[in-house]
Amino acid sequence: MSSDYDLAKQLKTDPRAVRVARNLATKQDKGEIGWAPQLRELIAFDRIAAVLGAHAAAGNLLNLAPEEDRDTVAAVVRSAFGGTVAPLALGARI
Repeated sequence: MSSDYDLAKQLKTDPRAVRVARNLATKQDKGEIGWAPQLRELIAFDRIAAVLGAHAAAGNLLNLAPEEDRDTVAAVVRSAFGGTVAPLALGARI
């Protein structure tokens, strides 16, 4: 079952995050990657962005991605958010 990205849009989720999720879901449907953000991750994105900013929330999306998909997720996130977006980390842990 796929996420309802139209609902995310209605909930006023950052359009860049919704674009990232849709793009990754398309790649997942094609078998290119195994993970795409679901509605719960987009809701978490908004909560994190409200406290730490959109780039930190985008970094959290990278952190949520499985290691084998992280390079693809990073490329999609960077294309939507621009600049360098790194996974959130606590010390040396990702």
